[in-house]
Amino acid sequence: MKIFAHRGFSHKYPEATRAAYQGAIEVAADGFECDVRLTKDGIAVCFHDRGTKRIAGVKKRIASLTLEQLRGITEVMTLEDLLELANLNNKEVLIDTKHPVLSGGKVEKVVIELGKRYKFTAMSFSLLAVLRFKRKLNDVAYVIAHRWRLLYLPTKKVTIDVELFERSRWVRKHLAKHEILVWTVNEKRYIPKLKEWKVSAVITDRPDLPFRLS
Repeated sequence: MKIFAHRGFSHKYPEATRAAYQGAIEVAADGFECDVRLTKDGIAVCFHDRGTKRIAGVKKRIASLTLEQLRGITEVMTLEDLLELANLNNKEVLIDTKHPVLSGGKVEKVVIELGKRYKFTAMSFSLLAVLRFKRKLNDVAYVIAHRWRLLYLPTKKVTIDVELFERSRWVRKHLAKHEILVWTVNEKRYIPKLKEWKVSAVITDRPDLPFRLS
């Protein structure tokens, strides 16, 4: 079972910053998870929210800021920065493109272009985004937070909310033949269940937890 640091070691460090991802390296996480949005000048950056209010206390939309302007407000890594860091440290990367956005499928185009030079798993809650990825990339996952999304599964690799996966035996049975990644797992109580569920990977704010079972 692999351990992916959710926005880096975000329990200890500011999320999606170089310090958070470096912290994940230091506790031997297998890889990084990164939410991706585009800046006004079309640069893919590691940023979860639509705006900067929660992170920086300043109300600005990521899509309305250039990378230089965004870096004047808060610390941010470009997706390419993260992929380079991952390469240097032999880490895997999960890339989650955020939707809905005004630029539509442009973010997938940027990620796909990076896929010509880097290896990663591309994923999204958006079915349209996943289908865009599947046309060009081999390693794609569909992100699921609600049961109704299981009605159509376009990928063998599925990233699913751990609470939904835990409470529904039907969900676990339905996904029995899929490769499962669970998120966001931050409590020790889940650890014994992960082996029972035979999940492929765990996505966590706390990559320092003892997920690796004997």
